Amino acid sequence: MFRLAFRSILAHKARYLLPTLGVVLGVAFVVGSLLYGDAVKTSIERAQIRAQADVAVKVEPDRYSTPMGDDVVGQLQSVQGVAQVRPIADGRAFLVGKDGALAGLPDRAAGVSYDPARFPLSAGKAPSGPDEVAVDEAAAKKAGFNVGDTVRVIVKGVVRQVRLVGVFAGDDARLASGGTLVAFELKTAVEQFAHVPGSYTALDLVAAPGVGQDTLATGVSAMLGKAFDVKTGHQLNTPHSDNKITEILLIFAAVALFVAVFLVANTFTMLAAARARENALLRAVGASRKYVLRTVLAEATVLGLIATVLGYLLGIGAAAALNSAFAVINGPGVPLQVFSVGALCAAIGVGIGVTTVAAYIPARRAAAIPPIAALRTGVPPTAKSLRRRNIIGLVVTLLGAAITTAGIQAEDLIYLGAPVTMLGLIVLTPWFSLGLTKILRGPLTRLSGMRGTLAVENTRRNPRRTAATAATLMIGLSVCAAVTVPIASVAAADAKKSATADKADIEVTTIDYADLSAKTVTDIAKVPGVGSVTPMSPVAIQLDDGGYFNPTGVNPQSIKDFFPVTVKQGSLDQLASGLAISEQVAAKHGWTIGSEVSGTLKATSGDAPASLPIVAIYEAPESGEQALIAAPKDAAPQKILVKTDQDASTVSKSIQHALANPTLVVQTKAEVAEAAGSQAAVFLNILYALLSVSVLIGALGVVNTMTMSTLERVREIGLLRAVGLGRKQVGSVLRLESVIIAMLGALIGLVAGCALGAIVVLGQEKLTLVVPWERLGVFVLVTVAIGILASLWPARKAAQTPILTAIHADTE
Repeated sequence: MFRLAFRSILAHKARYLLPTLGVVLGVAFVVGSLLYGDAVKTSIERAQIRAQADVAVKVEPDRYSTPMGDDVVGQLQSVQGVAQVRPIADGRAFLVGKDGALAGLPDRAAGVSYDPARFPLSAGKAPSGPDEVAVDEAAAKKAGFNVGDTVRVIVKGVVRQVRLVGVFAGDDARLASGGTLVAFELKTAVEQFAHVPGSYTALDLVAAPGVGQDTLATGVSAMLGKAFDVKTGHQLNTPHSDNKITEILLIFAAVALFVAVFLVANTFTMLAAARARENALLRAVGASRKYVLRTVLAEATVLGLIATVLGYLLGIGAAAALNSAFAVINGPGVPLQVFSVGALCAAIGVGIGVTTVAAYIPARRAAAIPPIAALRTGVPPTAKSLRRRNIIGLVVTLLGAAITTAGIQAEDLIYLGAPVTMLGLIVLTPWFSLGLTKILRGPLTRLSGMRGTLAVENTRRNPRRTAATAATLMIGLSVCAAVTVPIASVAAADAKKSATADKADIEVTTIDYADLSAKTVTDIAKVPGVGSVTPMSPVAIQLDDGGYFNPTGVNPQSIKDFFPVTVKQGSLDQLASGLAISEQVAAKHGWTIGSEVSGTLKATSGDAPASLPIVAIYEAPESGEQALIAAPKDAAPQKILVKTDQDASTVSKSIQHALANPTLVVQTKAEVAEAAGSQAAVFLNILYALLSVSVLIGALGVVNTMTMSTLERVREIGLLRAVGLGRKQVGSVLRLESVIIAMLGALIGLVAGCALGAIVVLGQEKLTLVVPWERLGVFVLVTVAIGILASLWPARKAAQTPILTAIHADTE
């Protein structure tokens, strides 16, 4: 049986080439994702283990407000089995390079208290004063610093000039993923990073010889109680990497493999029809249905094995490409292992599984044809089978649409309804193909004459085949549209919010949620051309009933310059001693002018009781601030708004130059709106890149169908040539067929994807549906291009076949 399968594959190797390539691409996507994900996970976990090799127990406060100072250290030193207690004070600190840019990734930039056990020096000495630091080797090299240089570091939004006195090596997990470490002496680190003044952020405990980690942790927990989080070294080193990148990549790989299923299934379906006489002869000489079925599945298994081997090899290259791509963002790449048991098993399962599953139904059809009937050139699907398929497809589509629509109220239902809807549409695609080609018959006949008529009739000849080919493009394009619509809507909402939420000329924020300092507000106010400034500080009030109220802290003196509010009751002049709220907030809580909002004001310096009167109720735009309060003096701003007396662009550059803080993002209103659009564009381009494999496999599906269809119709094309149809006209017919099939997939996919995206948008409050017509137009143009390109080789092959050879060809 396998010998026959090998012979069959060798005899039809050209026909198996494209479906095998489609599966190879899918397998490579899976293998590359797994190899890269495992490498990142292993690199981080090894760094964690090495960095905490001698740590038996780690103690951290269960919340930021819990103090953990020298008194706690003294308690722990008295616990039996504790050999050493290492106080730690870690936080966020940024190193500025000689070029004025940040060294390393902002989201992994950290400040630490220097500990020789954690960070052995490779040059210089340990920091010993508030104006001395040490940095990791990679950061020093990247920033171009040597021991003795004066460097700039940014902590809590304040730029400081300090002296670099040491360079250290280390196995911190943050370094393994492209971060930087700036080490301070312990006292300085506590002053800068402590959540509660005088407190440490963590305590590492080293066990005495012979003391187990669990025993020590039990003793520590008994001593400290429930106010602290106690973990053993084993718990700290337990693999806990979240593999988000791998999961995302595998989702897109699954889409690509799903598309490959249709490519393989279509190939085996067409081969079964073309080899009907061959199967009949097998049956005539005694082969059973099961034998024919197993023979076809054996061919699929062999193809799967070939795809597995080639896909794994290509996957190694894909992993290296991912490593290089992420290294541009994350810093040095991670060491890759070219062999992984998990990746190999996944490759085998996916490669063989996709081909055999896809070939099963065509194999059953091939085995079910009786010998006498199979001696004909083919057995077309009956109208009854198409009617039954249409009914099933309609029911599944309506069910999926109902579930998806219900997702407007319950978002989780979308994840169930969307796949069900797509499955129903795939089943219904033959019906759509007949409808679309019926509509196109008249226009194409008028535009292209007999060529248009032939192209339409050829696509209508076998609606199942047309549908399966169109589905390969439909799936990828539907996902493209489904993500494009929500992202475009979010970008439009962000731009609208930026334009209407306030009247500022300039907004100052930070990269990756870095800290802003109150000093920054003062420094900006001193820049020439700045008219007025207000911080936007998040404030938390825990109400007496246990709930939380979160007004925005602002500068009361300049509030009227920035916020487009219309006061309905009360006055903003009293904001320094009370609260101003929108009409929506007043209605929600039942508050009126003079109502007292009582609770606990959460502040950096400590919690304090508060009883604040409502001094103003105003009408605010939907995107505006809903509650305002005078910003507490120690509140860190989340954003700073600036009104200018001069050109906003000029003042923006002056602010950047004066503050010389690369963690600040200083933008005019126009730049904020542009940034929102550019961020959406970058995100979409990344998604399109990931989906490009699916679209490529879909394009291979069109090429494959056109190629095999042309081989089936050699005699037909020869007869057309004999009655006067020229080579160019034959090519024109095939191009029109290819474009019709591609457009069918595009139309169904884009409409379904846009509908799904619209449901996602409608399920979100404060989002207005935006249809990105330009991008959808690009998708259509790409589809037409795919259709034209897919027909080039089949058209050339058909046109080059001599007429007499074609007429006498045996295509069965």
